[in-house]
Amino acid sequence: MGNKKKILFITHLYYPSLGGAERVFQRLAEGLAARGHEVTVLTSDALSTEHYFSRVKNNLSAEEKLNRVLVVRESINSPLYRIIRFIDSPLRRLGRAGVYLRPLSFGPHFRQAWGEFFHRPFDLVIAGPTPTSALYYGLLYRLRHPRTRLIVIPCLHIGDKLHTSPANIAVLRWADGVVTLTLREKTYLGWRGVNEERVFVLASGVDEPLLEAGPGAEDNEKGQAKNNKEEGTLLRRGQIPREYILYLGQEGEHKRIPLLVRAMTKLWDAGYKNNLVIAGARTNYSATIDRLLAALPKEYQAKIIRWNNVSEEEKVRLLDSCLMLVNPSAYESFGIVFLEAWARAKPVIGADIPVLREIIRPGENGLLFRGGSVDDLTEKIRFLMENRDYATRLGEKGRQEVWERYTWPRIVSSFAVFFGL
Repeated sequence: MGNKKKILFITHLYYPSLGGAERVFQRLAEGLAARGHEVTVLTSDALSTEHYFSRVKNNLSAEEKLNRVLVVRESINSPLYRIIRFIDSPLRRLGRAGVYLRPLSFGPHFRQAWGEFFHRPFDLVIAGPTPTSALYYGLLYRLRHPRTRLIVIPCLHIGDKLHTSPANIAVLRWADGVVTLTLREKTYLGWRGVNEERVFVLASGVDEPLLEAGPGAEDNEKGQAKNNKEEGTLLRRGQIPREYILYLGQEGEHKRIPLLVRAMTKLWDAGYKNNLVIAGARTNYSATIDRLLAALPKEYQAKIIRWNNVSEEEKVRLLDSCLMLVNPSAYESFGIVFLEAWARAKPVIGADIPVLREIIRPGENGLLFRGGSVDDLTEKIRFLMENRDYATRLGEKGRQEVWERYTWPRIVSSFAVFFGL
């Protein structure tokens, strides 16, 4: 371990916000703090990207110490974000110009804290993910403090123009180091002109407690019943029937939840009874999902359970009682949700996209379905429903790989080696 360093993370969302990129930044910050470094996180008080536009008051502390990390949160409840809410829609229609301007417009913005942090000395600034303005604050700091190293963790969605805009790529070219979660992401950045010698593949991980034994079925059902009563979900019997198909993640457009809903309706048409649970944070796209579900026959609506704002404890319970995890996302920076399912020895199904081919090997630790094919996704779900022993072997293989490759202590240690920490 090197000398104690002063490290600043700049990111759009931070714990208790939940998500793949949020988890990467949290675990790296906490891991480096545990190694003796002085770590500060500059972030917003939003819990999801949707909150930048809805300006929800989350009552989070403006400044607090969490697991040795000083977290400073700038409020999104300001007139600036009221303006952003109204200009975002026109920017969506501007085509290429909108791709440049939207990340700069929706934030995060540090009007109050930036003056102080801009002049405070740090040895290392770690900024990201795309397509947020966190990258540009990191670059501004780097230009003001040439001796400070800038590390960017883009968590890049290669298929998303907002993530891969020329402005974002330009920041990555300026950075002293770029951390990618997959080899595919590194290769893409090399093709876009980022010096591959400064790009390090880190992967993502899961918390070791997630690999430990969870609650029993009885406790699981009691906990779910309590949550369902408090959250006012669509359930009428106070608990989720077991062996459901689980989607876990934000309700973003690229996640293709409607594709999964259509696959499940085909299975219900064929006589299968398994419920579908959609668990994760709402986004601007959630209204579209609302309308889709409202248009379904009543008997099918009753088979779909929406569960927003899932805590870590509830996530474990949901995973423990599901039959399988299905995430049909069109693009991912990594796909941490698959690791979380594997940590609970559950089989997974993902889309056949380059990033997921690096972690999911069909027939060995999971299944991939073709493109946007509803029929192929339906068949993959049906196959695991009818071949339980095979599905169990997939989940157990995934769990073994998580233990061997995807725990946070290993990943933090690799990060520290990369950057001499």
